[in-house]
Amino acid sequence: MLVDSEQRRKTISKTFQFPWLKSQGEFEINFDRRLLVASCILLACYALRGIASPITSDADELVLTPVGMVPKSNVHIVPQGGKILHSASEVRLLDADGKVLHASALKKSSKPFFTAHNKTEPAVGPRNLQSATVLALAQVSSVSGFQSRWVLPPLPQVNSGQLLMYFSGLAPPSIDALIQPTLQYGVSAAGGGNFWSVASWFITSTQIFVTNVTQLPTGNQILDSFVVNEDQFLGTPTTHAWFTGFSFFQASQLNIQTVENFNVAIVALEISNAITLGNLPTGPTDVEQIFILDANSNSIFPIPWQFSEDTADGITINRIPNTISGDETLFFQY
Repeated sequence: MLVDSEQRRKTISKTFQFPWLKSQGEFEINFDRRLLVASCILLACYALRGIASPITSDADELVLTPVGMVPKSNVHIVPQGGKILHSASEVRLLDADGKVLHASALKKSSKPFFTAHNKTEPAVGPRNLQSATVLALAQVSSVSGFQSRWVLPPLPQVNSGQLLMYFSGLAPPSIDALIQPTLQYGVSAAGGGNFWSVASWFITSTQIFVTNVTQLPTGNQILDSFVVNEDQFLGTPTTHAWFTGFSFFQASQLNIQTVENFNVAIVALEISNAITLGNLPTGPTDVEQIFILDANSNSIFPIPWQFSEDTADGITINRIPNTISGDETLFFQY
């Protein structure tokens, strides 16, 4: 089955009902590739305590990912038009023509990548910010679309090799896999540098997949990230189809097929190799127009967020009160 760019644009526009998605002249996800109908993050992280990866290898070069340092051989770059097939026992990477580029057996993780702590818990003592995660997490019945609008932060004033990853992603109830369209500062296994860039990750308990990074120009910029369920086009009775990325940035877009239902929404900042708050952007980072739509395309409001913060180091995630049904706004404060 072919899903052309106009059909997909109309689907995303219908899903979210955003005016900037309704005109092809204003918005076009430029796909001219075949999608297969055939036929998920080990962020072993307790917020406030850092990120640790169980994937270890003494003989392999280690690289930075959203789960921390992992063997380079476990990280796979997804070519443009590629697709990931994720089952309970195996994960496969296909190219745009359906050729298998990688296949690995999976081991189910017994620990979730993320947990949320109550805001009233006492803060631990300040750390050195070598690794930390600040997040909002919400489990809902079903998700047909998860959209958020990021205001591009200013560059950090101090660069010391830190890696900052902001994302709005989805996970299954076990939270042992993640679909993660990511705004990144610094160098990860996907590339990058002392600039902001975007890429999409799919992370499982043993293997990590990522698109090539796209460098962003400096200055004021709005970024729309999305995860859309495409079961109506590409799903089967036993699988779910997902499409993720950033609007206008084709290289960041990724197709994923899973057997699990991804219905846990996560908005997070992951910090690696930072030393001080000077390694973070100045001023708050806003995540606006957050929409979660259920299987019937009804907006879930209010979103039942649970929060984890690093109050000892002065890093928090906050919710702006909204009495109007529909979207929500969160912001990271440093």
